[in-house]
Amino acid sequence: MLAGMRSAQVHLRRLTADDLDWYLAAVNDPAVVGPHNWSRHRTADDVRAEVEEDPTGRSGGRIVALPDGTAIGHVGWRCQRWGPSERSWCPAIGLWVAPPHRGHGYGTQAQRHLVDHLFAATTVARVEADTAVDNPAEQRALEKAGFTREGIVRSCEWRDGRWHDHILYSVLRTDWRAAR
Repeated sequence: MLAGMRSAQVHLRRLTADDLDWYLAAVNDPAVVGPHNWSRHRTADDVRAEVEEDPTGRSGGRIVALPDGTAIGHVGWRCQRWGPSERSWCPAIGLWVAPPHRGHGYGTQAQRHLVDHLFAATTVARVEADTAVDNPAEQRALEKAGFTREGIVRSCEWRDGRWHDHILYSVLRTDWRAAR
Protein backbone atom coordinates (compact mmCIF):
# COMPACT_ATOMS: atom_id res chain seq x y z
CA MET A 1 0.00 0.00 0.00
CA LEU A 2 1.40 3.36 -0.97
CA ALA A 3 1.68 6.02 1.70
CA GLY A 4 -1.32 8.32 1.95
CA MET A 5 -3.82 5.73 0.73
CA ARG A 6 -5.02 4.57 4.15
CA SER A 7 -6.77 6.27 7.03
CA ALA A 8 -8.85 5.12 9.97
CA GLN A 9 -12.02 5.49 7.87
CA VAL A 10 -11.13 4.16 4.43
CA HIS A 11 -8.29 2.84 2.33
CA LEU A 12 -7.55 2.34 -1.36
CA ARG A 13 -6.32 -0.95 -2.71
CA ARG A 14 -5.97 -2.77 -5.99
CA LEU A 15 -8.81 -4.92 -7.31
CA THR A 16 -8.39 -8.56 -6.30
CA ALA A 17 -9.87 -11.71 -7.83
CA ASP A 18 -12.22 -11.82 -4.82
CA ASP A 19 -13.59 -8.37 -5.77
CA LEU A 20 -14.40 -9.16 -9.40
CA ASP A 21 -17.94 -10.54 -8.98
CA TRP A 22 -18.90 -7.72 -6.59
CA TYR A 23 -17.40 -5.07 -8.86
CA LEU A 24 -19.07 -6.43 -12.01
CA ALA A 25 -22.46 -6.52 -10.27
CA ALA A 26 -21.98 -2.99 -8.90
CA VAL A 27 -20.92 -1.27 -12.13
CA ASN A 28 -23.68 -3.01 -14.05
CA ASP A 29 -26.37 -1.73 -11.69
CA PRO A 30 -27.25 1.96 -12.17
CA ALA A 31 -28.76 2.03 -8.67
CA VAL A 32 -25.37 1.15 -7.16
CA VAL A 33 -23.03 3.39 -9.15
CA GLY A 34 -25.61 6.15 -9.35
CA PRO A 35 -27.09 8.04 -12.27
CA HIS A 36 -23.98 10.17 -12.77
CA ASN A 37 -21.68 7.16 -13.21
CA TRP A 38 -23.86 4.78 -15.21
CA SER A 39 -22.89 4.58 -18.88
CA ARG A 40 -23.20 1.01 -20.17
CA HIS A 41 -22.98 -2.66 -19.32
CA ARG A 42 -19.37 -3.68 -18.61
CA THR A 43 -17.64 -7.03 -19.10
CA ALA A 44 -14.89 -8.54 -16.94
CA ASP A 45 -12.35 -7.33 -19.53
CA ASP A 46 -13.80 -3.79 -19.32
CA VAL A 47 -13.44 -3.90 -15.53
CA ARG A 48 -9.85 -5.05 -15.65
CA ALA A 49 -9.02 -2.21 -18.06
CA GLU A 50 -10.73 0.31 -15.75
CA VAL A 51 -8.95 -0.70 -12.58
CA GLU A 52 -5.49 -1.79 -13.72
CA GLU A 53 -2.87 0.92 -13.75
CA ASP A 54 -1.35 1.37 -17.18
CA PRO A 55 2.46 1.10 -17.43
CA THR A 56 2.85 4.89 -17.67
CA GLY A 57 0.75 5.53 -14.55
CA ARG A 58 -1.52 7.82 -16.56
CA SER A 59 -4.65 5.79 -15.85
CA GLY A 60 -5.78 3.31 -13.28
CA GLY A 61 -8.05 2.76 -10.35
CA ARG A 62 -8.38 1.53 -6.82
CA ILE A 63 -11.09 -0.12 -4.77
CA VAL A 64 -12.38 2.06 -1.94
CA ALA A 65 -12.56 -0.19 1.12
CA LEU A 66 -13.41 0.04 4.79
CA PRO A 67 -10.67 -0.83 7.29
CA ASP A 68 -12.02 -4.40 7.52
CA GLY A 69 -11.46 -4.80 3.76
CA THR A 70 -15.10 -4.48 2.69
CA ALA A 71 -15.21 -2.95 -0.79
CA ILE A 72 -17.59 0.02 -0.97
CA GLY A 73 -16.66 1.81 -4.19
CA HIS A 74 -14.06 2.72 -6.76
CA VAL A 75 -11.86 5.73 -7.47
CA GLY A 76 -9.90 6.01 -10.68
CA TRP A 77 -7.98 8.33 -12.94
CA ARG A 78 -7.42 8.86 -16.64
CA CYS A 79 -5.10 11.05 -18.64
CA GLN A 80 -6.41 14.52 -19.50
CA ARG A 81 -4.32 16.35 -22.12
CA TRP A 82 -4.08 20.13 -22.27
CA GLY A 83 -2.13 21.23 -25.32
CA PRO A 84 0.42 19.51 -27.52
CA SER A 85 3.32 19.29 -25.07
CA GLU A 86 3.92 15.79 -23.67
CA ARG A 87 4.13 17.34 -20.19
CA SER A 88 0.73 19.02 -20.55
CA TRP A 89 -1.30 16.23 -19.03
CA CYS A 90 -2.93 15.71 -15.69
CA PRO A 91 -4.89 12.95 -14.02
CA ALA A 92 -8.66 13.43 -14.12
CA ILE A 93 -10.26 11.48 -11.28
CA GLY A 94 -13.67 9.91 -10.84
CA LEU A 95 -15.41 8.14 -7.98
CA TRP A 96 -18.45 6.13 -7.03
CA VAL A 97 -19.48 4.85 -3.61
CA ALA A 98 -22.26 2.27 -3.11
CA PRO A 99 -25.51 3.71 -1.67
CA PRO A 100 -25.28 2.33 1.90
CA HIS A 101 -21.91 4.04 2.30
CA ARG A 102 -22.72 7.47 0.87
CA GLY A 103 -22.85 10.51 3.12
CA HIS A 104 -20.17 9.28 5.55
CA GLY A 105 -17.18 11.11 4.05
CA TYR A 106 -15.67 8.01 2.43
CA GLY A 107 -15.67 9.61 -1.02
CA THR A 108 -13.90 12.71 0.28
CA GLN A 109 -11.27 10.57 2.02
CA ALA A 110 -10.77 8.38 -1.07
CA GLN A 111 -10.27 11.43 -3.29
CA ARG A 112 -7.75 12.91 -0.83
CA HIS A 113 -5.83 9.62 -0.76
CA LEU A 114 -5.78 9.41 -4.55
CA VAL A 115 -4.57 13.02 -4.89
CA ASP A 116 -1.78 12.25 -2.41
CA HIS A 117 -0.81 9.17 -4.42
CA LEU A 118 -0.87 10.97 -7.78
CA PHE A 119 1.25 13.89 -6.60
CA ALA A 120 3.69 11.53 -4.88
CA ALA A 121 3.97 9.18 -7.88
CA THR A 122 4.03 11.69 -10.76
CA THR A 123 5.40 15.12 -11.66
CA VAL A 124 2.03 16.57 -12.71
CA ALA A 125 1.16 20.13 -11.75
CA ARG A 126 -2.57 19.48 -11.26
CA VAL A 127 -5.17 16.84 -10.60
CA GLU A 128 -8.64 17.56 -11.86
CA ALA A 129 -12.15 16.25 -11.49
CA ASP A 130 -15.51 17.14 -12.86
CA THR A 131 -19.06 16.41 -11.84
CA ALA A 132 -22.51 17.13 -13.16
CA VAL A 133 -24.10 20.40 -12.10
CA ASP A 134 -26.97 18.32 -10.68
CA ASN A 135 -24.64 16.36 -8.35
CA PRO A 136 -24.28 18.58 -5.27
CA ALA A 137 -23.04 15.72 -3.08
CA GLU A 138 -19.96 15.20 -5.27
CA GLN A 139 -19.42 18.96 -5.50
CA ARG A 140 -19.26 19.09 -1.67
CA ALA A 141 -16.99 16.04 -1.52
CA LEU A 142 -14.53 17.55 -4.02
CA GLU A 143 -14.45 20.87 -2.17
CA LYS A 144 -13.89 19.08 1.17
CA ALA A 145 -11.10 17.07 -0.49
CA GLY A 146 -9.30 20.34 -1.34
CA PHE A 147 -10.38 20.88 -4.94
CA THR A 148 -11.12 24.38 -6.27
CA ARG A 149 -14.09 25.00 -8.52
CA GLU A 150 -12.84 26.37 -11.85
CA GLY A 151 -16.00 26.77 -13.91
CA ILE A 152 -18.71 25.20 -16.01
CA VAL A 153 -18.04 22.92 -18.97
CA ARG A 154 -21.16 23.24 -21.06
CA SER A 155 -22.98 20.33 -22.75
CA CYS A 156 -20.12 17.87 -22.21
CA GLU A 157 -21.96 14.74 -21.07
CA TRP A 158 -24.68 12.84 -22.92
CA ARG A 159 -26.91 11.20 -20.31
CA ASP A 160 -30.59 10.31 -20.15
CA GLY A 161 -31.23 11.48 -23.70
CA ARG A 162 -29.84 14.98 -23.35
CA TRP A 163 -26.65 16.98 -22.85
CA HIS A 164 -25.57 17.96 -19.34
CA ASP A 165 -23.21 20.62 -18.03
CA HIS A 166 -20.38 19.76 -15.63
CA ILE A 167 -18.37 21.71 -13.09
CA LEU A 168 -14.59 21.47 -13.47
CA TYR A 169 -12.44 21.28 -10.32
CA SER A 170 -8.70 21.06 -9.72
CA VAL A 171 -6.10 20.87 -7.03
CA LEU A 172 -2.64 22.17 -7.91
CA ARG A 173 0.59 20.69 -6.62
CA THR A 174 1.30 24.06 -4.95
CA ASP A 175 -2.10 23.89 -3.15
CA TRP A 176 -1.38 20.31 -2.09
CA ARG A 177 2.07 21.18 -0.71
CA ALA A 178 0.70 24.19 1.19
CA ALA A 179 -2.00 22.03 2.81
CA ARG A 180 0.45 19.37 4.04
